[in-house]
Amino acid sequence: MSNLHNQAQLENQFETILDRLLDQDKKGLIDDEINTVAKNYGLHEDDDRDEIINFLAEFILYDMNTS
Repeated sequence: MSNLHNQAQLENQFETILDRLLDQDKKGLIDDEINTVAKNYGLHEDDDRDEIINFLAEFILYDMNTS
């Protein structure tokens, strides 16, 4: 049961982070981060924006849970 609880908690954290990033993206607050990820991974800032935002959310989630 603990694994299911942990998985649900991680999914909730991810969704919260993703919602915040999407809100910040609408306000133009994470353009620098998006451009950096796009440049480093050979992605397009607009065409791959959803993928980049998901990458940033995963990175933040991982960083939160390993610190």
